[in-house]
Amino acid sequence: MRKAKDVLNSAIENHEILSAARAQAILRRWPEVVGTMLAEKSHPDRYGRGTVWVAVQGSAWAQELRMMKETILTRLGDLSGEPSLFKDVRFGVRPLPNRISEDSTKPAEEPEPDLRELSIREIAERRLARWKHEGRS
Repeated sequence: MRKAKDVLNSAIENHEILSAARAQAILRRWPEVVGTMLAEKSHPDRYGRGTVWVAVQGSAWAQELRMMKETILTRLGDLSGEPSLFKDVRFGVRPLPNRISEDSTKPAEEPEPDLRELSIREIAERRLARWKHEGRS
């Protein structure tokens, strides 16, 4: 049986584990990298061997982020001080993690967003839901 000390020492010596830890510290600052609006529509899922996988709320938002790929990589490199830490960013449409409110006993109330920040689809879905709620269906 191996001692925990030996396992930890070998893990700490592993360059990939150290890189992943440094990358995760930077990825927690995602809103600084892409801005608050895009950070609400996306979330970095994981990091491995220089690549960041990002979950995105929809295909239009994923395309928007793909067009910013070089800027995102530059900002990640600037924040980390290690430009070689982030080599690629990949975006995929997947469910975003639940955001935890300051008071975790009740769900966070979402403020009514500015319509300029919503996609056309989101605006249409909101109007359709309101229309059905008012009994016009």
